[in-house]
Amino acid sequence: MSKHPIPRARALLSSALCTLLLAACGPQGTEAPRAEAPAPEATEQGTVLHELKLSNTRSVRFIESAPGDVFVAESGHMDLDAAHLREAMKAEPPQGKALADVYLALVPGATREDVPAALVAAQGRVDMARHLQEREAARSEGRAAANAPLAEGPSALNTERGPSATSLNDTWDWVGDKNWFQSNFCATTATQSRTCIMDYWYGSYSGVKDNTVYFRAVGLAAGFDSTAYFYTQYKSCGVWPWSSCEWKVNYSTTLQARHYMMVTWDTGPRSRWAGIDQSSDRVYLSTIWSTSSSTPPPAQEPCTVYARAHATTCYNLDGTPSSISNTLCGDACAGSYSTASQWATQALGTQTCLGAYAGCCLYYVDQNFNRCGG
Repeated sequence: MSKHPIPRARALLSSALCTLLLAACGPQGTEAPRAEAPAPEATEQGTVLHELKLSNTRSVRFIESAPGDVFVAESGHMDLDAAHLREAMKAEPPQGKALADVYLALVPGATREDVPAALVAAQGRVDMARHLQEREAARSEGRAAANAPLAEGPSALNTERGPSATSLNDTWDWVGDKNWFQSNFCATTATQSRTCIMDYWYGSYSGVKDNTVYFRAVGLAAGFDSTAYFYTQYKSCGVWPWSSCEWKVNYSTTLQARHYMMVTWDTGPRSRWAGIDQSSDRVYLSTIWSTSSSTPPPAQEPCTVYARAHATTCYNLDGTPSSISNTLCGDACAGSYSTASQWATQALGTQTCLGAYAGCCLYYVDQNFNRCGG
């Protein structure tokens, strides 16, 4: 198997990761995207893998903010899309579902053959990211992060805000409005927890939710007279024990009056939080999370085929080649070479992060046990 070249663009990086996941993604070039399917689009939030327009005001986008970190972002109008939301919220929650299953649940009558190729390819990267995030979570346990999120509850500026000039705000049924939000966006299953914060005037925050494997956040600019800024963050720590941690924004948007945004992650474990603020009117915020996966563990395979993953060029944090280049390897045994290759990659990933990143290593997999690395 050939070694991976250093990519020059994000698209090449995703392609390289997919090549390493032959079992999940399929060999490159074996399945071309449908002619009518648009190519993934790069945005400031990440790469939009696919977008569905469910109504004139409601849309769902599958966004990959980093290789393997895919989330689903739904936006719409609280009043115009109320009927659609009532039906959508009756469906089984997406926790533990593959991207293809989430897509099929949103498109009645669609079949497996209709699932966009970009989502099929991304699933392999998602599966790999879960294993890497588990190891990152273990390494970051107990390590504080810079720019810590605000505590759960309303913004401290809430008391400085109040009703604006005469508008629909003065006659609106706010009790019914809050009940609608709570019934649609705050219902949980037996394994989930939630925050459901409503009717504050400047902003509110979910507080940190540690080690989530499922996280859904909904922000709503509930009033009629102001926009609101909705955002989510996650805790990111360097690969080395002495490196620092920080909170990074992985989604943000300005909501127009009476518009909502719902973002869902089914990867982790990650420490996450959400906030909505910069409003002069009412805002609602909901977060639902789980720290235990509903996905059953994979079935055990017999040990009949071996594979070894070799690290090649490794990089220091400043991007220069590292002295550990060509010195690391990881072994695995499974019932097929494709599975053994994935598990060998995971074994190598316990020693270093993998990919063309600062502090990480490039690698390849073969069955040469006479060498380790290189």
